[in-house]
Amino acid sequence: MADEKIANKGVSMSLTDLLKQHELKISTVRANRLLLEKGILGEAERVSAASGKVKKYKVLTELGLNYGENRVSAHSDQTSPYYYEAAFGDLAQIFEEFLAAEKK
Repeated sequence: MADEKIANKGVSMSLTDLLKQHELKISTVRANRLLLEKGILGEAERVSAASGKVKKYKVLTELGLNYGENRVSAHSDQTSPYYYEAAFGDLAQIFEEFLAAEKK
């Protein structure tokens, strides 16, 4: 995976990699849904150059930009959220609380 040093922000990584690194037992899909509910992620749309169909993708909201950045794809104007490793503890706590509540 592409890790990158961001000026004054540290290493940023994909959500999948950070969930594995922190050994959190939640899928990336479920984690994304939770981040959408919390307003950390939002959805954007773009038109596919190949099919002309509208495609949805995830973006970090203004709140979410405290935890990471939206990286622009080299192939389209679509972005992908990448999270700062140093700020992931706050998100990990959200996931852990969700998982604990689910067990009750």
